[in-house]
This record gives sequence, C-alpha cells and structure tokens, in this order.
Amino acid sequence: MTTAPNGRPLSAHGILAEIGDPAMQACAEAEQRQRDRAIFDSVGAFTSTTDIYPFRKFSTEWLDLVGLPEGELLQEPTLPVLKGERIRWRDYGRELYLTKRLVHTMPNLRLANGETATYRMVMIPMLNETGAVESWTNFVGPIHLKIRPTGRLLQGLEQRIEAGHIRAARALLDWSMADLSGASGVSLSTVRRLEGCITSVSVANRNQAIGALRSAGIVFSLTDETTIAVSRGSQIAG
Repeated sequence: MTTAPNGRPLSAHGILAEIGDPAMQACAEAEQRQRDRAIFDSVGAFTSTTDIYPFRKFSTEWLDLVGLPEGELLQEPTLPVLKGERIRWRDYGRELYLTKRLVHTMPNLRLANGETATYRMVMIPMLNETGAVESWTNFVGPIHLKIRPTGRLLQGLEQRIEAGHIRAARALLDWSMADLSGASGVSLSTVRRLEGCITSVSVANRNQAIGALRSAGIVFSLTDETTIAVSRGSQIAG
C-alpha cells in the first residue's frame, strides 16, 4: 500500500490466494518453482534457502551451474571457485557465516560449460521474532546482473537496516518523526525508539516504518561489500 505522509491510503496492490487449501498451495508452489527455474535457465541467477551451516545440501540450480557432484561440494564447498581464490573466499565466508552476518562475495567460478565467470553470491541470515537465525537465504547470479530483491531476499536485506538508516531515509524525504508516524501507522513514541535503537521495537512495527519509507521512494541498496546505503529513488535495488 502507498500512503501519503498523513497516513491516507493512495493505492494498493497485491495477490489474494486461498492458503487453506493444500492442493492450491502445492499448485502455487509448483508454479513458483517453474518461474524460478525459467529465470535460472535464462540468466543463470537463482535464490535458495539453506537451513543450516555448514551446508548439508545444495540446490539443484547450483549443481547445474557448476556441474559438480553434490558429494564433492559437501567435502569442499569452494571447489567451483578458481583455485587461486579459494582460500580467500573460504576464510572470508566462513567468518561471516559463523558470526551470523551477511555474506557478500564475488568469486570467479568455473561453470559446468567450461567457461569462467564472475558471480555475485549473497547469503543473508534470516531472523525470527526473537532475533535468532532460523535459516539463510542465498542469491547467486552473474556479476553484471542487477539485483531486484523480492520475497525472502528482500525481507532478509531489510532485517539488516539499522536506526541510522531510518534517520537518513527520513531526512532525505524531509519528513519529521510525526510524518513517519502518520505514514506508517506506528506511534510517535515507537518511531522515537526505532530511531534510537531499531531492535527496541517489534519486528512488525519496524517493517511498517520501512514499508512506509519504501513507498515514499526510499531505496535501501546493498553495496559491493555488506553495507546498506540509503538513497531516494523509485524502487529497491541491490
């Protein structure tokens, strides 16, 4: 939903689905998998979910992309990376995984077709309501491909937003705290706490505030490392 600074709804869009019907749910999930596979077949990019680190299973797309048996990758996950880069990316990624931080790497990979290409790999820890990591959402795609986060990938990126990002976004819009409160439906006192320490408010309130800023044109972008930048534009980009 898009709202004015005073909170008045301007427009809304979305999808209505009956999730109580298991058959319809299964059909919807199958259609989504087909769309995801079509994207992979077209541009070589995909997203996946990992429940635990170290990895115990790899997605079909990853196996198809690098053309290596899963057993070999379980023994050495960085095997598709060019030999001279493996230690660097292995140590970097492992440190961030173990400390449950966002991982953003750009290794050169040897692909199944024999070509070598630079890929962007983003692995985001997904937090539950208590702040604990419940899973990891992964994006893998050619370095030239611009990321347009949606779904769990967008959710994971927005979980990395901090109080300073909220203050900066509000300043770019020339909004007061009262403006953000009105646009998001979050109380003024909650906005004050949000801008002091983002973890001091509920996930629902935080998402409401972020959603209002995004609807007003704020873009939260992932830089080449793991920093989130704030700018004013028309849509989220990474």
